[in-house]
Amino acid sequence: GIIYRSYASYQENKSYNVIKGTIPDFGYDIKLAYTINGEKDNNNSFPSKDSDYVGKEVTCKNNVTAEWDNVNWGLKNIQNTNSETIRCTVDFKTKETFSEKVKPGDYVSMTPTAETFTISKELTGYENDQTINPSELNLWRILQINSDGTIDMISEYTSSKEIIFKGEIGYKNYIGVLNDIASAYMNSLYTVSSRCPGYHGQTEFISLENLEADSYVQVNPGYFNTDLKWESIGGGDELWHTDADLIQNVLKTVIAYKVNQNVGCNDLTDRHLYFFAGRRFQYKIEGEISHYNIIRPWIINCAQNNILFDNSALAFSNKNNTTESSSIRPIVTLKPNLTPISGDGSSGSPWTFN
Repeated sequence: GIIYRSYASYQENKSYNVIKGTIPDFGYDIKLAYTINGEKDNNNSFPSKDSDYVGKEVTCKNNVTAEWDNVNWGLKNIQNTNSETIRCTVDFKTKETFSEKVKPGDYVSMTPTAETFTISKELTGYENDQTINPSELNLWRILQINSDGTIDMISEYTSSKEIIFKGEIGYKNYIGVLNDIASAYMNSLYTVSSRCPGYHGQTEFISLENLEADSYVQVNPGYFNTDLKWESIGGGDELWHTDADLIQNVLKTVIAYKVNQNVGCNDLTDRHLYFFAGRRFQYKIEGEISHYNIIRPWIINCAQNNILFDNSALAFSNKNNTTESSSIRPIVTLKPNLTPISGDGSSGSPWTFN
């Protein structure tokens, strides 16, 4: 049958368990019974905080009311204590996994562990090392719930600092560096993997020597306003469309603003929003000159949510190098079976974890 276990509670909602459940200074004795999902538990073992259960409802005798504190694992807010012995029953429910609670588009509060991350100039082709603060991005949007219970989510905002890529070095390392940067936005307590938006198995680091005349294919115009060609090796393909479509379908826009900058459509000075995992080698489109391009969402008309995934040249086959800068907007994957402690997934009350 139902067993009883003694608990005691301090004032100010502090709780702890004792063998004899006497509340100091008041003389009350608290005895708790429990049920699991509304049924008696034949194991007769009071659930612990690290069990698969959470307290949901508390019912007490003699008009006493109380609540269960899942953080401190005890009774709180005990009212109408008119008898020396307080007897309550706590109904514990099986924890609902996070993937069972949430839906695409929900907001999640999660702070990356790293407060600083440095990108080597040897990888970007830029003259200097560059440093960002991953922990500044702590509000996320759920993109999809995977079959294994993991959850992909993307930052609501982009990094306050832009990263610069330059020339052929920046082009051939582009996707690999973006994935390295995305990994800095993980938190090992909650996340299992990361990627830059648009990445779905493309070759991260390529050799420019492989970009020969026969290594390009006709491009389906898709997001582009012209019918061009791109490389068929090294990930110069349409795999980035998967995330582009996912973000648009779930969030209804791919537009995102820099964190801690209260701007809107009318305030945008740079319509190149953030880097995307896509490369485009345009073979000899200007006589004998080929272009080494990267992919980024580019705003045509912000108010109308009109976006073009634009190609920007980092280098040319005549060895003229250029630079391109944009913010970072990482995607991270949450562990399965996480349990949120608060929130409802709205922007004002995002899901949070222990």
